[in-house]
Amino acid sequence: MQALSRTSRLTLQLVAGAAVALMGSVAMAGEATQFVDPPSTLTRAEVQAELAGATSRGDRGEATTFADQKAVTSRDREDVRSEARHAAREHKFNEHYVGA
Repeated sequence: MQALSRTSRLTLQLVAGAAVALMGSVAMAGEATQFVDPPSTLTRAEVQAELAGATSRGDRGEATTFADQKAVTSRDREDVRSEARHAAREHKFNEHYVGA
């Protein structure tokens, strides 16, 4: 087999390096679900006025209501632990957790 020239070897190495780099970046091409924001129907001033009104009423939206509420339960911690131990001893196969 004929020996490759220095330029040919360098070109071959560059092509191989580019191929490896492209193969690694293909996996991160994009999000699984692309979200497109709908066009706004309010002006900036209207949004700011709405925010100021909600802040003065103490109503900043649904997201803050979740953290402020305590969890309500009818079972104590020992009941839950006992149930978990029992389930671990039973060790039944649950078909709901197997792929489609």
